[in-house]
Amino acid sequence: MKEIKMSNVLIYESVWNITDKLTDEQTGKLFKAINRWRCNEPVEFNDPLLIGIWMGLEPNLESLFDSFQRKCEANKANGKKGGRPKTENNPNNPNGSIETQENPKNLKEKEKEKEKEKEKEKEKEKEKEMELDCFSFEAQKLAEEYLYRKNTSIL
Repeated sequence: MKEIKMSNVLIYESVWNITDKLTDEQTGKLFKAINRWRCNEPVEFNDPLLIGIWMGLEPNLESLFDSFQRKCEANKANGKKGGRPKTENNPNNPNGSIETQENPKNLKEKEKEKEKEKEKEKEKEKEKEMELDCFSFEAQKLAEEYLYRKNTSIL
């Protein structure tokens, strides 16, 4: 039996898929059983279908609880170590780290390079549009010529 009560329980998609096959009453009983399990209370069913589902579900819940307990123990051990080291009060760095990062010196140059790259991309896009426009213009001329010939029976 669990020593501590879990504040929440992770429910996998497979459980939701199972509930689609159950009646509303069966689904309600299953979720109430999950809550009873979470609160360290005994879980019992009269419905053989729910007993079978619970036999498959309980090991998954126990595994989740075991990982929850391990995480709690690790957090407790880390807390005993004293947590994060204290930092000196640095008014230039309110985030609290010991060292203050320097501002990049060539920031304006990088911004100019980015702008040039954007301009190049825009030019490439314009060239593609012009190619498409030229292509559509040529296609339109060919289509008009074809229709003209078809209508005048030159073909």
